[in-house]
Amino acid sequence: MRLSPTPWFIAVLAFLILGFTRGLHSSFGVFYVALLDTFGWSRGATAGVFSMVLAVDAILSPVVGYLLDRFGTKNIVSGGCLILATGLFLSGYTASLWQFYIFFGLVSAVGITFTGMVPHVFLISEWFVSNRASAIGFVYAGTGVGILVLAPLSEWLLSAWGWARAFQTFAAIMLIALLPLVAVFYQHGPYGEKLRSKKEPKKDGNQWTARLALRSLQFWSLFFARICAAAGTTVIVAHQVAHVVDVGYSKLLAASIFGFAGITSSFGRVVFGFIADLLTKQAAYTLNIVMTVIGVGALMILRDPSQTWLLYVYVIFFGIGFGSRAVIFSALTADLFSGKGFGSILGYSTVAVGVGGALGSWLGGALHDWTGSYLISFALSTLVLAGSDICIWLAAVSWVAAYDQRLWAKQRG
Repeated sequence: MRLSPTPWFIAVLAFLILGFTRGLHSSFGVFYVALLDTFGWSRGATAGVFSMVLAVDAILSPVVGYLLDRFGTKNIVSGGCLILATGLFLSGYTASLWQFYIFFGLVSAVGITFTGMVPHVFLISEWFVSNRASAIGFVYAGTGVGILVLAPLSEWLLSAWGWARAFQTFAAIMLIALLPLVAVFYQHGPYGEKLRSKKEPKKDGNQWTARLALRSLQFWSLFFARICAAAGTTVIVAHQVAHVVDVGYSKLLAASIFGFAGITSSFGRVVFGFIADLLTKQAAYTLNIVMTVIGVGALMILRDPSQTWLLYVYVIFFGIGFGSRAVIFSALTADLFSGKGFGSILGYSTVAVGVGGALGSWLGGALHDWTGSYLISFALSTLVLAGSDICIWLAAVSWVAAYDQRLWAKQRG
């Protein structure tokens, strides 16, 4: 008998799966310290493993999107669970740096990508239409909860059993607890392309493909908006601790700032999912950018430890904006490009996050080396965030939509 889970039941499962994989991904720093203590590797070489994880995610996202269109979420995420469990298990037997690069930086990274954001946005888009942004926001909130749970859990496992058993424990959780949930309950939703093609054919016969989307002005407007958003955000995330220490705060307090911002970001993902469904997604995005810029402004005018209230402003406003933009981006992409090529299109659009993130992180440090402060870096962050908002509204301009409609006419001709 075929099981028929409800949309919100699927969303809860996606919350758990994405929360576990992204929480594990973000807990790398805990294992990083333990491995340095054990092997005495250089910090740069060891940290390069995490850079490799990010690179694998950026490179494979379009591939995952293509495979989703062909094989569906259940098969892709199930395969990702198996690959991730294998990578974590093998990581527990690491004896040299090159092995860690292969076991965690490559194998586990593939599993993280196959169980990550792209397949879960694809899944939610098949189960929700009217409350799509709210559902995506709820699922994304799982990443913040996953960090809150898995970071201390990782530390406890490391203290009690050591890093090798910690890796293998997480592999067992993935294999025994999470994989069966995916295999049993993940399936095409009522708005999935395979079901829609049978029950509700599109009246105009238009179907977005990746090739057509790459000629679309709306796609490139969202793509550049995402590059600007990632660059403007990463400038702050990568250098916020260093800036707060430069101002005169302790390293412990400075490091805690990011943790608090992570907590408020989970709240922001849920809130902005509802706002995006209540208002237009463009209006929700503008509100998000305004809140983020207020937070960046508070960080910019912070001059000495007597201005602690500015840190609270930063944590609340930047934290709520941080991460919740991805909710709006994902919902907008699903609204514009749903169809048989949506997975591939989503995968290509996700490349923008890696491009913008890498650019923002590097440029923030380079400008500090040049000027001796983060003032120009943070000012640049506000400018590119504003540019991101302009690109979002540009995608909604009538002549842009009309251009994309002409693509259909050419294709039919």
